[in-house]
Parts: sequence; structure tokens; C-alpha cells
Amino acid sequence: MFKKLTFLIFIFFCNYSYSQVNVLFIGNSYTHYSNMPKIFEKIAESKGKLVFADSIAVSGSTLKEHANRVSTYKKMKSRNWNYVIIQGFSRELAQDSIVIATETVPYVQQLIDSIKKTSPCSNIYFYVTWGYKNGYAAEEANNTNQKMQERVRQGYFQLHEKFGIPLVPVGLVWSELMAAHPEINLYLEDDQHPNINGSFTIAATFFTALFKESLENCFIPEKADKTWSEKIIKTTEQFVLRNYSSYFLDLVQEPNLVIYPKLEFSIKENWTNISIINYSVFCDSFIWDFGDGTTSIISNPKHYYKNPGIYTVTLTGKKDCYEFTLKKQIKVSKTEKYATSNPKKLKTKS
Repeated sequence: MFKKLTFLIFIFFCNYSYSQVNVLFIGNSYTHYSNMPKIFEKIAESKGKLVFADSIAVSGSTLKEHANRVSTYKKMKSRNWNYVIIQGFSRELAQDSIVIATETVPYVQQLIDSIKKTSPCSNIYFYVTWGYKNGYAAEEANNTNQKMQERVRQGYFQLHEKFGIPLVPVGLVWSELMAAHPEINLYLEDDQHPNINGSFTIAATFFTALFKESLENCFIPEKADKTWSEKIIKTTEQFVLRNYSSYFLDLVQEPNLVIYPKLEFSIKENWTNISIINYSVFCDSFIWDFGDGTTSIISNPKHYYKNPGIYTVTLTGKKDCYEFTLKKQIKVSKTEKYATSNPKKLKTKS
């Protein structure tokens, strides 16, 4: 005879229930130069965070081109993203407000709608870029760095006013660095794109903006200028944290649950067959894991185990952007009709 086993019950409350944070950058060369998303990933890792950063970044892309590119949506669907960063073409956001309203806003709406559909619990940010080192000579309104940077800033603020999405002030950090430390060069020879120091600054800005944490002792790319890296770190951290609310970064919050789910279920064994009655309430959906590599989304499932043994049955209830989990351990047998009976709750974790 098998000895009776007692249920072991654990309840876990998890924000988004991710041990890994997934971050997607939708951008162009300002994103992919020096593989900036991976620098961001390594900074996060050096600060004790498990982050996966990926991008769909095609040189010269406008927000319209992002929205019209099939690969953008394929990347969106590739996993559940905790954070999605949207970056446009700098001159695109340095235009008059009416041009942005007609030539950019509809495509941003398209991107946002798709993100919310594929990763409904993600936080979305706009990536505020920088002015060219000497501005854009072909347009009088943008023919200096300062003028172009201000126009870019205004363009992204227009997007924030329309969509209520926070801004990551990368370009403003660049301006702060250039003013405080003119010896630091962030540009490549074309005076537009970021060199390795520029990409490090971008990644550092994103880390501070998303996680609101110090950059002290963070990862520094091997090719970055070590004589400048501490100044970049200090200036970036101070600027972002000092202006956190100015760029609406404090608006990113986890959804609040008015009513928390309650998970409970019972298991009836009949040899190696089980049937489950689900007593859980206030959940949007359920996923069962029977501990043998099989799952179900039926509310009250039945299951057959091919082999006798000890299994952990896991119920995951989803509510808004949260997941709640209840586990019970059972024994099933081919020689005893009821291998487990009268279970007792021993321990609860939260």
C-alpha cells in the first residue's frame, strides 16, 4: 500500500509573473548602432536584473515605415514584452506640429494598438532622440544642434500629449553631457549617429528610466572611453532621476486590482485518472499544468496519467496583468484506487 501523501500548497503573487524582463526596441540606426539593446541588457545584468533585450531596427526608418513593415509585427508577436520602446526618425519629430499630427500620429496609433493586442500588459515608452551635432543645414528651423534638439523634444511631447506615453529623454541627456563635459564626444564622424560612448549613454539612460536605479558600478562596454565613462554615468543618472516626473516616467505603474482572485480546487483520484473541481473566483482565465508535461485551459479538467507516481498539479489564474498560482502535490497509482485522500493544507506562501 502506498502511504498517504499530504497536499503541499503554495500561493505566489507575481507582478506580471515574469522572472525575466523582456524589452523590445522598435527603432532605426540610433537603436542598432553598437548593438545598444545588448549594452542595455548587460547594464541590467550587472545590476542584478535578468533582462532580455531585442530590437527591430532598420536604418533610416520613420514611424510610418515601422508601422508598414511586416517584420515589426512579427517581432511584436515573438514573445510577451514587458517594455516596448518606440523610436522615430529624428527629423520626422523635428517638424511642425501639423506635419507630425498628419504624417506621424496615425502610424504611432497603429503601432500602439498592435503592441497592446500582442502584449497587453506591456509598458510603452517613446525614445526621445537628439539633434545632429551641427543641426540639419537644409532646414532653417533645425540648422543648429540646439534648435533641432528643441524641435525633437517638442515633437515627442506632442506624442505624449496625444497618447499619454512616458518619454525617455536620451537626447536631453546628450545635451546635458555636451554642456557639462564638452570634451566628451558622443557622435560618429557623420555628426549624426552615436559612437560607442553615445550608445553607452543611450543604454544607461534607458536603464535609469525604466528601473529608476543608480548606475553605480554598472557594466561599461570594452570599447567605451573609460576616462569619460564615470562622467557619463553620473550625468545620466542625475539628469534622469532629477527629471523623472518631467518626462512622465512616474506615470508607469502596475495595474491595480480592485478584487484579488481566490484560487482553490479539489482533486479526485481514480487509479491514474483524476478529475478536478475548480472553486476559484475572480480570474479572467485559467491554465492547468498536470506535472507530466501536459496542460489544459478547461476550467474543470479531467486528466489521465500514463504512469503512476507523484505529480504537482499547478493552477495559474490570470487577472488583468497578474498571474496567481496554486500548487498541489498528489500521488496516483495503478494498484491503489485512491492513492491520495483527505489532504491537509500545510503551508501557504505569498
